[in-house]
Amino acid sequence: MDSINNLQRLFRYTLTCCSLSLVVACTSMPEPAFNSSLIPASQKKEHLASLSKAQACPLHLASLTDERASKDLLVGSDSVSQDALFNLLKQSLLDMNVTPDIDTNNSVKVSLERAFVKTLGTNMVATVVIDVQYRPHNTNTYSPVVSYRGKGMQVNTKSADIQGYDTVEVAIKEAIAQATRRLKSSLLHQCDEPAVNSNAV
Repeated sequence: MDSINNLQRLFRYTLTCCSLSLVVACTSMPEPAFNSSLIPASQKKEHLASLSKAQACPLHLASLTDERASKDLLVGSDSVSQDALFNLLKQSLLDMNVTPDIDTNNSVKVSLERAFVKTLGTNMVATVVIDVQYRPHNTNTYSPVVSYRGKGMQVNTKSADIQGYDTVEVAIKEAIAQATRRLKSSLLHQCDEPAVNSNAV
């Protein structure tokens, strides 16, 4: 009887350890970032054409705000200032033809909701979330808020004490660009007469 009880206890212990290992593995696994290289070759031409059209579609930027509780982005012992992060977002929107200087009836309100950086092994991973409200040309009412997430990953080649600031900035730019591309792509069907923007990439 003792040997049976011991076997039962051993089985329960092993099962518990395996379960905990599975939970830890699942929670620590990073969310995969969008990668255009994963698009099948047969669909890449259509994807690039759609992205180009989304860039060309003009949107009036009615407002741009920073709604984060903490305005500076802390990265180790360094930080990215609110102004620097906000300027990156402004430039990314401009590159996608979203600016207050555009005279069009289609408008958006954009707010920066979240921005953070994590270190995963030798990689710096930046995540940015923007909230957007859209107002089409035939109404004066803005839509409910829709969130767009972007993620950028860069290999951190700097030493630990330098904190890889340049690497972080590149990762943040990539995350912001991804979020703004998703914003424009989601509103592509609302664009009747796209106009070419010389700032578009």
